[in-house]
Order: sequence, then C-alpha cells, then structure tokens
Amino acid sequence: MKLFIFDLDGTLIDTLRDLANCCNHVLTANGFPAHEEIAYKYFVGNGIRTLVERALPETARDEHTIEKVKADFVAYYTLHAQDDTKPYAGITSLLHSLQQQGNLISVASNKYHDATVALVAHYFPTVAFNLVLGHRDGRPAKPDPDIVYDTLETLQITKENCYYIGDSSVDMLTATHAGVTAVGVTWGFRTEDELRQHGAKFIIHEPASLLHII
Repeated sequence: MKLFIFDLDGTLIDTLRDLANCCNHVLTANGFPAHEEIAYKYFVGNGIRTLVERALPETARDEHTIEKVKADFVAYYTLHAQDDTKPYAGITSLLHSLQQQGNLISVASNKYHDATVALVAHYFPTVAFNLVLGHRDGRPAKPDPDIVYDTLETLQITKENCYYIGDSSVDMLTATHAGVTAVGVTWGFRTEDELRQHGAKFIIHEPASLLHII
C-alpha cells in the first residue's frame, strides 16, 4: 500500500482566477491597487497571510493592515471560492485509479483548513479521500513538513511508501524536508525549472502519468 499526498491549489484544482478576483476585491475595497491575474501565480503557495502580504504594497505591510485585509479576504473568499474554480482535466480519474489499486490518497494544503475541506468535498464528491488537511492555526505552514508528518502518523504509512505531489517549490521542499518522494506537476502555477531546482524526483505533465512512475 502506498500513500499519495496531493497539494490542492495548482495540483488538484485550478483556483487561480477565484484567488485573484477575491484578493483584488478586498485590496480595492481597502484602497489598495489590484494586480493582474498572472501575478497571483507567485503570490500564492505559502498560505493566506503570505498571499495578502505579497499582494499589499510594501509600505502597507504592517501587522494591522495584513490582518485586516486577511480577514476581509477569508470572508469574501468563503462566498466566492467556487465561482470559477475547477478540477484539472484527468484528476478525478487519476484519484479513482489510485484508490482502485488499493492505495491511500490525501490532501495537504496551505489553504486554510475549512476552505480546503469544503473545496475537496465540492469538487470531488465521488472520491473518498483518506485524510484532508489544510493549514490550521498554531501549526507551521509548508514547506515545514509538519502536515506530512501528521498525515503519515494518522494513516500509518512509512516515508518510503509516500509520494507528495505538487506544483511549486513549496511542495517540493515540503516533500524533501519530510523525506518522502517529491513529484512535480507542470499544469499548475509554477515552472518545471522551479520544480526541478527544489527537489522534484519525478516531473509529470498530465495526471495519468503518475500511474507510470509508481
């Protein structure tokens, strides 16, 4: 039995437009300039607080402003997280295939936990994930390996039998720090070069390719 831990944004589902639209909405509501959607490929990946901090002007990155805009973002994103988000083509089929082969599948995301659980339930109603974890208050965010350790302990799987699949340097570093196999996907938010430079053992260009490397 093997365990496949998936990142969420940029790996299982394409959330970029909703993240960009929601963040731009709260930025302009608070008197700050908005950004082009493509900029959010590099703002996301390290959790909501870091997303907000990166999106704010450098002169506005004080604690009070970050927390205010973050709270506004969470409230607005909760209502609009499913406006334009969709699973990547072939992902649902891959998840079913992995389970049919007797493997375990889970999610480990830097998106806040409640949103992670809600999005997974909404977009993958026919997939029985063995565990879904988002970022939880008081716990370190990826690339700290804490969330992977929690998953391994909960599901009773050894590092040698675990693959971590993601689309960014954060994910590859998370896998490396945890001592599990790092698999980079090129359909997400970052480049193949970034994935390779940060420890990807395998690179795949379409979901079904994962089945060929296990």
